[in-house]
Amino acid sequence: MKTKLILFLLIISSFQISAQVNVKKCLTTPLVERELLSNADYVEGRAKSIAENNAWLAGSHTKKSTLNIPIVVHVVHRASHVNVGSGTNISDAQIEDALRILNEDYSKTNPEFPYPPRTTFLGHAGNPDLKFCLATTDPSGSSTTGITRTSTIKNSFDADTESNDMKKTISLGIDGWDPSKYLNIWICNLSNSGGGQTLGYAYLPGLWVSQQWKDGLVVDYQYFGTVGGAAPSSDGRTPTHEIGHYLGLEHTFCESQNGGCCDNDGSNVNDTPAADDNIYWGAVTSTTNNNTCNDLSYSNIFTTDVPDMDENYMSYASTTWMFSVDQINVMNATLNGYRSSLQNLTVSMNCNGSIGVGLNNYQLDNLNIYPNPNLGLVNIKSRENINTISVSNILGKQVFFTQDFRANTINLSFLDNGVYFINISTNKGMHIEKIILSK
Repeated sequence: MKTKLILFLLIISSFQISAQVNVKKCLTTPLVERELLSNADYVEGRAKSIAENNAWLAGSHTKKSTLNIPIVVHVVHRASHVNVGSGTNISDAQIEDALRILNEDYSKTNPEFPYPPRTTFLGHAGNPDLKFCLATTDPSGSSTTGITRTSTIKNSFDADTESNDMKKTISLGIDGWDPSKYLNIWICNLSNSGGGQTLGYAYLPGLWVSQQWKDGLVVDYQYFGTVGGAAPSSDGRTPTHEIGHYLGLEHTFCESQNGGCCDNDGSNVNDTPAADDNIYWGAVTSTTNNNTCNDLSYSNIFTTDVPDMDENYMSYASTTWMFSVDQINVMNATLNGYRSSLQNLTVSMNCNGSIGVGLNNYQLDNLNIYPNPNLGLVNIKSRENINTISVSNILGKQVFFTQDFRANTINLSFLDNGVYFINISTNKGMHIEKIILSK
């Protein structure tokens, strides 16, 4: 009990609790604070996650290639919004747009680079090299678009009092998929009984298994993407910000609400300047020069006093475009520690950014794929004219393709044993079938 108390004090102190901290754009800080106060296991889990990150970073590890992360988007919409694209039942196009922005931001291919509006921190901007891909198999192994749509009688979910209700069927939302294998993103209409407006939130790493149903992102339907039902003020970067929290990042500004300065974003992030709690909400341009704290008073990499890094995705500025190198190191540490299971080999993914390609799974008449499991030779027979056949592994990478299908047989014996997905294209659509290679 004494150990948990010490952990509790250490974790709580890092958040500088204040009743005024909820400035509503992002609910992560008050959400995490409430969990720390009510859940001793989360206190221990947060401490363990931080310790794992410290150990991984101390080992000077580096991530050598793009990491694909399987996601599922749960659209929880009002019952009256029956048609896809109507109100809270956001369109596929809006989801595609949100994923485009997210993947640009996490690959440093966002339009601000290579010449951002302000070059002050250009040398500190890194490339996370992460890709978020819609899952193409659900927890039961069935084909999926990576999107679920759930009708609810609730007009909205109160972020202040119902922050987890959209994550459970029993509370008029929808149960998430296995959080050790999928990043769950719930899209719904958020309201605030306490005033203000919440755009999104996510838990910082550390939830124990019994509480991991809470894990993932919640984003208001008007701030997921920039097209369709998105608000005019949406830059589409709420998911970018919230996934930063999900991967262990904190806000770049001080959250004490006591008028003071602090270097808020953790001991492992030394390349973001200190900033006070007078949060900057405006645009960042070539002339923006907010400097709220003296960086020489803090332990960081800066040898002179520099402006606040308002262009950082973890700030509240209206225009943001970068993660710092140390922030990326923390995210990589989290993906090799607490969230290492996301690097799983059991979920196939669609990483091309288009929901419609290869995912409508049109059911071909009289299709026969055999034997399954097989030794490498796969027979495919269908009354429909087959245009192309491609085979993908469980990471979504294409490993076989042919436009010449006259022999009714494909030879996959050159592949390793495992699970693969055959994608059969006809004039009527695409059919996906899971096969098992066992030589």
